[in-house]
Amino acid sequence: MAVTTGRPELAGALDRLWPDYQSVLAGLIRIPSLLGDEAGAQRYLAAAAADAGMDAELWDVDPAELSADPDYAAADGGAVVRPNVTAVLPGTGGGRSIAVSGHVDVVPLGPARMWTRDPWGASVQDGRMYGRGTLDMKGGLVAGLFAIHAVRETYGPLPGDIVFESVIEEECTGNGTLAARRHGPDVDAALIPEVSGEDVQIANPGVLWFEVTVTGKPAYVGLAGASVNAIDVAVDLLAAMRAWPEELNFGFDHPVYRAYDKPLTLNAGTIRGGDWPSNVPLECVVGFRMAFPLDWPVEDAQHFVTDRIARFAAGHPWLAEHPPAIRWHGFRAHGFEIAAGAPIVSLLRSVIEDITGAPARTSPMFGTADARYFADRKIPAVYYGPAGGGMHAPDEWVDLASVRRVGTVLANTIAGWCGHA
Repeated sequence: MAVTTGRPELAGALDRLWPDYQSVLAGLIRIPSLLGDEAGAQRYLAAAAADAGMDAELWDVDPAELSADPDYAAADGGAVVRPNVTAVLPGTGGGRSIAVSGHVDVVPLGPARMWTRDPWGASVQDGRMYGRGTLDMKGGLVAGLFAIHAVRETYGPLPGDIVFESVIEEECTGNGTLAARRHGPDVDAALIPEVSGEDVQIANPGVLWFEVTVTGKPAYVGLAGASVNAIDVAVDLLAAMRAWPEELNFGFDHPVYRAYDKPLTLNAGTIRGGDWPSNVPLECVVGFRMAFPLDWPVEDAQHFVTDRIARFAAGHPWLAEHPPAIRWHGFRAHGFEIAAGAPIVSLLRSVIEDITGAPARTSPMFGTADARYFADRKIPAVYYGPAGGGMHAPDEWVDLASVRRVGTVLANTIAGWCGHA
């Protein structure tokens, strides 16, 4: 997919700036930004935004203060104060404002031995940059800053304000964007350069995280029948929970998802149990991620979980008298959608078609991201980001040509939205 036209006056700035922004992306990848350790990467991005000519602010997100908000979600490992970045290119007045908003936090590496490249190395081969976060979503984040810099260099201030946001904790709660909406500034639309493979993504399901703890009965491991093994009990529960996606997807008929088979999923992502091979495990804790329909409130999803677990436990020989405990942590994220004909979506699609010479693709997202916080405040938001592979997996990579193309589309969209004729 080649870059073709777009606003010709932007082309020179995009060409000049692109080599520098490949280096900006490589530098960002080389700064690990796992949950609780995002500050170094945020300082780096604040400096890059200042270099792009923006008024950059590095400000603290205090979980203790934010926890009073009803949309706050507690995350294990998320109690420490860490910064967001808000950078503004003020407009001259009379135009619509826009935010380019993304997250700097990344998911854990998994087993390091499964990586064939340094996960923090930003190595490049055949047009791909490798490393944790290249695709999700530092490539998109840097594409957004690249776009804003090119707009400023080409036009100077536009009628509308342009805001660049880099937030924390998207991968487990969304608290960074929640804090950013409380902090401001308010905007008239948002572009979120999340992983989309250059599709325009206009919907995402709800997502809920929870842990289930089951207990066992102690006895010497050699006395068959005298003990109850908590891991065995957890396996029984897991087997029953495998039927949940069928139930979640039954009757789920959202038009954007109709072409996809069983888009609502349940994942058992963590498990802890036992402390010694010759001891009977007395506790087993399993952590889950569940997607649910877009129109469900979070409370409906929680009720689904508690109800199905209670039903299974009532018929289980051990759990009937020793019911599982459920702990809610992390995502309490309701679904999101924006109309395919919304003005920001229509503008983005027309720019993509102009830039690429091909029809813009519209699709749904299958996970959650942060557009819901904009929608909750009546701010239209849309996802559009680069292509790559290995998302949440070893040897994650982003296509550098795609990052450059996304930056070009974002620059042209920003110029059109914020008032340049």
